[in-house]
This record gives sequence, C-alpha cells and structure tokens, in this order.
Amino acid sequence: MTRSTLEWYELLARGLLWAAGIVFLLSMIGTVVIAGSDNSLPVLEDVERQGRGIAALASLGGGLTAAGLLGGLGAILRLLVADRLAALPPEPEPPAEPAKPSRAAKPPRDEETRPAKKPPRRAKPERKRENE
Repeated sequence: MTRSTLEWYELLARGLLWAAGIVFLLSMIGTVVIAGSDNSLPVLEDVERQGRGIAALASLGGGLTAAGLLGGLGAILRLLVADRLAALPPEPEPPAEPAKPSRAAKPPRDEETRPAKKPPRRAKPERKRENE
C-alpha cells in the first residue's frame, strides 16, 4: 500500500471519530427534546408520558450504540494505519533544484558591453489646417 493511500485511510478514520461525536451529541439533543415535549391528549395523558420516556430512552440508546460503532471503527482503522505507516520505509526527499543566480551576483557592465541608448523620438511637425 502506498503512503498516500494510507493517509487517505487515516483521514477516513478521523472522519469516523468526528461523526461518532456528532451522532452522540445529536442523540443527547433528541433525548432532551423528546422527554421535554408536551403533546398530550386529555384522555391518555399517563400513557403518552410513559411512551415519551420510552422513546427518549430508545433515542439515547440508539445514539450511544451508533456513536460507539462509529468511534470503534475509526479507532481501529487509525491504529492499523499507524502500524502500516510505521512499517513503510522513509519517503525519499525530492531532488534539490539548482540555485538560480541572483541579479546582484551578475558582473557589472562597463561602457563597452552596455547596449547603446536609443535616440529620443522627434516630435512630429504640426499640420496647419486649411479651413481656419
């Protein structure tokens, strides 16, 4: 396996761990919302209150389960990738580019090697207008 493939797997493992945290947080929010909701019928008030408690516990349990699975998969994948990366030989360094000489390093020009200056442009003579 190449180093770049392993780095992509490590990125996937981090994403799984972050997803686990987000799922856990959303399950906690869902539990609070379900438990705090007040949608009761006047006839079956006690049954609905118990049903909301069961639904809140189911939401919390499902969120914990899903977060645990995602976190576990992310951690296992990250450990396996770390082992494989440690077993790979070090990456060879790219060849160094030859140094470019700077402008200050050029020898100064003397009068003989300096290009000749261009003569200044002459101004065009003004034309007289005949209609004036």
